[in-house]
Amino acid sequence: MYQFREATARDRAAILALRERTYGDVDPEKRDPQFWDWEFAKARVFVGEEVSEGGRTIVTHVALVPYAGCDPSMRVAVAVDAMTAPEARRGGAYGGLVGYANHAVSDDFDSIHGYQIRKAVLGSMLRNGWVSAESIPVLVRPASLRGLLKMSVAPRTSTNRPEILTRENAAEMAGLARTREFIEWRFFDNPRWSYRVTGTRDHEGRLVAWLVSRRTTLKAFDTQAIVDIAFTDKRAALRLIRDSIAESKRLGCALVAAFASRAHPARGLLLRCFFLPGPHRFRLLVYSFGRPPRPEPWQLTWADTDHL
Repeated sequence: MYQFREATARDRAAILALRERTYGDVDPEKRDPQFWDWEFAKARVFVGEEVSEGGRTIVTHVALVPYAGCDPSMRVAVAVDAMTAPEARRGGAYGGLVGYANHAVSDDFDSIHGYQIRKAVLGSMLRNGWVSAESIPVLVRPASLRGLLKMSVAPRTSTNRPEILTRENAAEMAGLARTREFIEWRFFDNPRWSYRVTGTRDHEGRLVAWLVSRRTTLKAFDTQAIVDIAFTDKRAALRLIRDSIAESKRLGCALVAAFASRAHPARGLLLRCFFLPGPHRFRLLVYSFGRPPRPEPWQLTWADTDHL
């Protein structure tokens, strides 16, 4: 028998233990209590408990993190950390939890986005009214193409927050708004992940392109991942992409990877730099509360998800 409820900070230890049972050593940083506090400080967190004579045990979990939508009138959340203990799979626990969470936040959000990468959760989401909006492949390329790509001069780099926070002109190039609060939280406040932020200004001092990247592991390969990119000047954006490739070589990475939906303006630039669709895909799922979801085109990068 399963019972569903909204979790509190007191459930943190039990949820982290569930994550270890569910995913083992995958993304071990997500078992760090500080990481949990950072990610879910403003989230609605839901759990399902198995009730037996021996007591209650949390066996399934999902969290809804509020994000700022590009349309200021839309209240958006992103569903993250879907997990179910091995012993509770195929028993309806996760599907019941998703339905419970949808109902619980119906007055708080206009839509919820989710990025499905594990097959096990798709059926439960679709049965609870979620809609598949787009399947987006991760773009990859070797860090070295043996001189086929002529590298341009590296752009100026910066980790200065005020410079990065002035890119209002490129804010529309995302599924979620790049507000000051979002940028501070997503790229500067994370207790475990460090990001490399590069930016280019024009002759009048205006920020015309920016790129955020992080060194990580993708399918056992040391990888430089392009997490976010936006621009009003294509040439400047190309210089940033090529600079990120050069940085991957300097670090000894095997791959460079990027996540950009078909409609994102940076996708064509990435293809010009010899990025190709790989086998790894994210399926964008959308759940709407009475209002239709934001119409296509979906302009998404990894920064619109909860990972990298």
